[in-house]
Amino acid sequence: MKDKKSKKKIIDTYECIYPVDLVVANEFVTLEDLQKLYTYSDKSELDDRIIDKSAYATTTPVIRKSDDKPCVLVKYIDNNCPKNRDKKVNRISTISHEAGHVTLDIYEFIDQHVCNCSSEPFCYLLGWATECIYKTLNK
Repeated sequence: MKDKKSKKKIIDTYECIYPVDLVVANEFVTLEDLQKLYTYSDKSELDDRIIDKSAYATTTPVIRKSDDKPCVLVKYIDNNCPKNRDKKVNRISTISHEAGHVTLDIYEFIDQHVCNCSSEPFCYLLGWATECIYKTLNK
């Protein structure tokens, strides 16, 4: 895990095979930082739901202000892990959980439905999202 003392703000953008970008913001990125760059998908201003203090992370469909491109934003919050839970396991669980939301949100943006008859595209997208989130959070 990265050194918490650095407190470096990181916002990474990953280009998807679909016309939707994945944006991952670490725990040091503020709501104000994100409000300068994105709106909700209905064009309303981002609010504190993005940084829900009761969650480890949030995933939200957004629109990038600079070019109106649809994006899915993962905002890592990194609340203190309960003492009885392994921090590394908690982080892995959070990353995979949010990657599931990312995949479903991208499917929503491209007007596709999850189909059990052909799960490979969904699983590849899920794996890609997991890898992207992991890369950003481990910088």
